[in-house]
This record gives sequence, structure tokens and C-alpha cells, in this order.
Amino acid sequence: MWLTPEWVLAICAGVTLLVLWTASSIGAVLWITNAINRVKKEILADFQTKHDANEKTVKALEVLVIRHDTILNPEFNGSGASSKHRHQ
Repeated sequence: MWLTPEWVLAICAGVTLLVLWTASSIGAVLWITNAINRVKKEILADFQTKHDANEKTVKALEVLVIRHDTILNPEFNGSGASSKHRHQ
């Protein structure tokens, strides 16, 4: 018969190698996926922080532009001077 103890041992060794290789591959994929997700979260958090800071800057610039437009409005003589110094 062809199923000698050497063949049984070889089949068991092959199955063991296949199981170990598969488990190692799945473990490596899971580890890499977790590492990528962790880095992605850090990048998105940093992006959100910078986005919030830029939003504050834009709002401040909008307020300054509105004030500048108001000061230069012809209703206020367009000179930027205080209204109590207007000549009527």
C-alpha cells in the first residue's frame, strides 16, 4: 500500500505548514490593517485641527473686511475718520 508512515508524516507536515502559513498571513494582514487605520485616524485628527484653525482665521478676516467696508462706506464720509469729526 502507498500510505506508509513516511507519507502520513509528509501529509501532516504539509497540512501543518499550510495552517501556519495561513494563520501568519491573516495575522500580518490584520496587523497592517490596524496600523493603517491608526495612522489614518491620526491624519484625520490633525487635518480636523488645522481645518478648525483655518476656519477661525477666515472668520476673523471676514470680520475685519466687514469693518473695513463699513469704515470706507460713503455713509460715513468714506474717510475712515470718526463720525464726530465730520464736517456738515
